[in-house]
Parts: sequence; C-alpha cells; structure tokens
Amino acid sequence: MVSRVSDVPHQIERPGKGNNMDEALRTKLDEARERMKSQQAGINADRKHNDRATREWARGKQRPANADRAQFRNSLTDEDRRQIEERIQQLLDDNPALSPTNAQTLDSKIEPPCVSLEVLDEYYFLRDIAG
Repeated sequence: MVSRVSDVPHQIERPGKGNNMDEALRTKLDEARERMKSQQAGINADRKHNDRATREWARGKQRPANADRAQFRNSLTDEDRRQIEERIQQLLDDNPALSPTNAQTLDSKIEPPCVSLEVLDEYYFLRDIAG
C-alpha cells in the first residue's frame, strides 16, 4: 500500500520540495525564522543609523537576540534535529549549488546556478539552528 500524506498524521509535504517534516516542527521553525529575521533586520537597520546612541542601542539589542536564538536551539529535541538535518540534506540534494564543494571561485567566468531566495533563506536558517 502506498502511503499518502493524508494517511500520515502530522506530516506535511510542500509541493515540489519533497519535504516530509513534522507539521508542528515546520510551523515552529517558520515562526522562529520570521521572528528572528524581523528582529535582526531591525537591529541591522539601527546599526547603520546616523545617531551614535541608536547604533549603541542596536549593539545592546544583539545580546538578547542571540540569547533568543540559543534558547530556541536548546528547545529542539533530538528528533527535531534529525528532521532538520534530513531537510538540510534534501535541500543540498535538490540544489547542488548550495554545496560548498560546488562553490565558484571569485575569479570564475562561469555564472553560478540560481537558487531561489526562499531556498537560501531556509537553508541558512536551518544550518544556523542545527549548528
């Protein structure tokens, strides 16, 4: 018997991505990625501000942001980490350009293959969280 996604509780498969990740984990990761990305964007914008006090304040906001990221990492179970590692491998298999062994040198005349921003965002976030 062939198992369909609807036959497997708490599993989702995103179309075209071959991603079988626990729905609760996927939701947890998506929410965390958006929260951390938004938080970091605000910090980065303040770091570039003309006002020195605002720049200093941004540096002060970085420590709690780092602590939030570490707390999220520590909240992951071994099963969560296994699924994250599987997803990273799936992204590498589907997008060979992400592999460090396929990286082009700076002086290379070959145009690097395109990888969507969505895939890049997910890949680097998962690598950071799994790190």
